[in-house]
Amino acid sequence: MKWVVTTLNVSAVTRLWRAVRSMSRIFAALSIAVLLFLFVTGLYSLAQHKGAGSSSSLAMRGAAASLSASFFMDMLAMELPRLETGAQPSSFSAKNTISFLLRYWIGIAPGDPKSILASEIPGIRSEASAVLYSGQATQDTVYPADFTPPPDAFRPENGQAGTVPEQQAVPTPAQPQGNTGAKDTAVKEPQIFIYHSHNRESFLPELKSKGITSPDLAYDPNVNVTLVGKRLKDKIESGGIAALQSTTDYPSTVKEFNYAKSYAYSAVSVKEALAQHNQLGMIFDVHRDSLARDKTTVRIGGKDYAQVYFVVGKKNTGWERNSAFANSIHAELEKKMPGVSRGVYGKASNGNGEYNQSLSPNSILLEIGGPYNTLEEMYRTADLLADIIVSLQKNAVKANAPAGAPAAGG
Repeated sequence: MKWVVTTLNVSAVTRLWRAVRSMSRIFAALSIAVLLFLFVTGLYSLAQHKGAGSSSSLAMRGAAASLSASFFMDMLAMELPRLETGAQPSSFSAKNTISFLLRYWIGIAPGDPKSILASEIPGIRSEASAVLYSGQATQDTVYPADFTPPPDAFRPENGQAGTVPEQQAVPTPAQPQGNTGAKDTAVKEPQIFIYHSHNRESFLPELKSKGITSPDLAYDPNVNVTLVGKRLKDKIESGGIAALQSTTDYPSTVKEFNYAKSYAYSAVSVKEALAQHNQLGMIFDVHRDSLARDKTTVRIGGKDYAQVYFVVGKKNTGWERNSAFANSIHAELEKKMPGVSRGVYGKASNGNGEYNQSLSPNSILLEIGGPYNTLEEMYRTADLLADIIVSLQKNAVKANAPAGAPAAGG
């Protein structure tokens, strides 16, 4: 019988085993680090969503922006000594660690004095688009949407660009409730200006008779957001404040109309109004949002209300003043009817970004409801806004009136 003799290289097997163990530890450490990071950020995101503060999400972004590749390498090196470079100082110095914790938990960067003010003054923390003031209905991941309509939205039967549309019967807003001061306001200089950069934005429930069912095509030359602006104007005037509305149909009055230039067209309307009426104190560009019904509607007391998002253009160098003005209305609406306001949103991209708001610090864009809302729901919200606007305007006039002089517009 022959015996087969094999030689076992114990040293080679040992080295292989050590290599496998080393790689296993590296893989395990990486897996644990990734899972821990995802778990912590998940908890933080959940806390953000439930929190009432509007600027919490900015702290998260600021913390993430402060991290570098060396930070993660140093973190792994704490468990994997082979990853230590030795050439560079560790990211986990006392200074770096304290700086990171301050940015992550309270959003303050020791090297950026503005971040300290930002913790108390919403809106100056970041130049990016973000929620500036939140309310009960604010959702951190749901922002105002403005989609460019397809060419079919302005097809001939809806009034082709460059063609004056035929007048059709439109729903007449019910007269607002309350004291009618309209007779007095007729002889006064208007203090409120309402206009519509996207004047044909309409509502599917009101377009059923035309067979329009797609939100992309919810545009109409007659049944549109200008009716909401009229309701707002009428309600303001019933409160004793003179108001002015521009209902210019830009697609039919502007030669070679281009939807992307809507704010340039409407800027002309604003400038003309300011030049002709020197007492205009507030300016509102009234739109409707483009989101689904569940994102633009709230039921309160058995009635559905179109929700409103106040939009501030952060490409305007003085946007902080517009933001404060928007918040003055948002805060009062939140007190009066919590859930109707979706908050104040500062928009720096994905749109015009300026929205003619550099023309006045008291100019803001109102996104009321969406394509799935009815005019009745829009009117309810317009009435709420009008009451607040009247109150704020009267207080502003009273504050600026000379001592002993009667307040104008009251």
